[in-house]
Amino acid sequence: MATIRVIKEAIDICRHAKISLFIWGHRGLGKSSIVKQYTVENQIGFIDTRCSQIEASDIRGLPNAVDGRTVYLPPVDMPVGGLEYEQIAAKLANVSPADYRREFKRLQPYHNNGILFLDEVNRAQDDVLQGIFELIHDGSVGQYILPEGWTVISAGNFFEGYMTNGFNDPAFLDRFCHITLSGGESTLGEWVDYMANKYGESAADVIEFASHNVDHLDGKISGELGFSIQPSRRSWEKVSKINILAQNNKYSQEAIMEVYAGLVGRDLALSFTKYSCPVKPSDILRDGVQKYVAPLNKLQRNQLCGLVWGLVASSKNKIDQDAISNVCADFAQYVMDREKDLAVAFCRALINDVNIPDEIKSATISNPNLAKIMSKFNQKSAGNKTFVDKLNQMPILQQALSNVCWG
Repeated sequence: MATIRVIKEAIDICRHAKISLFIWGHRGLGKSSIVKQYTVENQIGFIDTRCSQIEASDIRGLPNAVDGRTVYLPPVDMPVGGLEYEQIAAKLANVSPADYRREFKRLQPYHNNGILFLDEVNRAQDDVLQGIFELIHDGSVGQYILPEGWTVISAGNFFEGYMTNGFNDPAFLDRFCHITLSGGESTLGEWVDYMANKYGESAADVIEFASHNVDHLDGKISGELGFSIQPSRRSWEKVSKINILAQNNKYSQEAIMEVYAGLVGRDLALSFTKYSCPVKPSDILRDGVQKYVAPLNKLQRNQLCGLVWGLVASSKNKIDQDAISNVCADFAQYVMDREKDLAVAFCRALINDVNIPDEIKSATISNPNLAKIMSKFNQKSAGNKTFVDKLNQMPILQQALSNVCWG
């Protein structure tokens, strides 16, 4: 579970990584308030939609006939962009206090950057969920396109023994990073700060009574997510995006961990953050294979498998460089002596043309005559040799590859 501070960090992480965040928690914890506070602090737009109270037309819009064809007109409160924060502020500067709230809300969709907050999503009607699914998946609904600077953040209360729709569709759930807002003592201090800053001394009696027993603060509420967060290839791609983002920004490890857990589940997230192979692809590419033979010999098959594919990812787009292709050929020889099938997979993967079937790739890496023919069609400038050329210079390895590929 995450504190208010971590939730705000998670919003920032997911917003910049273009990942849809789903905030879970008991009713009344302040999920929508946290998102709104984030938008105020970052000077961006905020549109709050209660999905349990709307129809599909409130997402997709109503149909209208144009030139004999049906066109859906987007609702007026869907984001359209067009104005920077300073322009919005200037328009609000001369609005009377009596009209300020109405005009403030009217202008929110015109922000170039903002958050479309979809609350109570797990209570929405099924046809509304379909519209949300399309919005999350494509950033559009019908012909409506969410502006580039806008992000969708969703929220829902815990399940309490009943369901009103087909929300638990795994394909739908997998579109989100799921994070739970903590209640009780873990967020008590943050609630006290909020109340004290907003109401001052007048809130002292309420704060004192409600905080001396957390049951008085949040009540005794049963409930749970109602599903388990499962990994997928899509969610691991999102983890990769977070990794890249985390390298260039000063996010806390706690927030990064919560986002990982919201994408692939807490157990896998913990394993991922603790995973450490004694040899990294960057080590081998920098220093060569020979230096790391001793630690490589201690790797279990699953570790070696991970290293194989990590080296593929690190070298595939640079495989035509002499130094890289030399190291990869040496590594292929090392892997062949240990796990022959991994060596074949490694060599196949380093043939850049992804459109070539595996059978042709197998023939290219294992048949010297075919390899020479292929090399003629891939001559490189400055005398550089391709990875296949390097294999041609290693007949023992090529014969071993042939034996594994063809039996």
